[in-house]
Amino acid sequence: MNAKGSRRLGRVLAIQALYPARINLKFSPDFLDKIIGLNGQDYNEDSLSFARTLLNLAEEHLDEADKSIKNVLENWEWDRLCAMDRAILGVAVLELLYLPDVPARVVINEAIEIAKEFSTEKSGIFVNGILDSIAREKGLL
Repeated sequence: MNAKGSRRLGRVLAIQALYPARINLKFSPDFLDKIIGLNGQDYNEDSLSFARTLLNLAEEHLDEADKSIKNVLENWEWDRLCAMDRAILGVAVLELLYLPDVPARVVINEAIEIAKEFSTEKSGIFVNGILDSIAREKGLL
């Protein structure tokens, strides 16, 4: 698997591990190990390492990422966002804010594609708007 594919899988794993926190369960980076065990798949170390990096960022900075998301929500309430969109946005914002080696456009496009695959029909457009606003606000675009 190439680096792009490894990072995509790492993002998906991080989103899956963050999802329980988005349905009001306590966040734990250990959720990644549970997901890996449940899936019964072998994952390459690059994907797992990237997922762990994102989840470590979530453990330290998720409240800050959520605040950034809430600041750009217009005509929408945080509690009305579906849990999967909150998980996708949380991981993407952490990557935007704390992993400057990944271009903002790449982070946004990856989040859009993941939203299209794992969330609702309109989630890709919604995720794009939120992340684009945050990236512009932070001077990343």
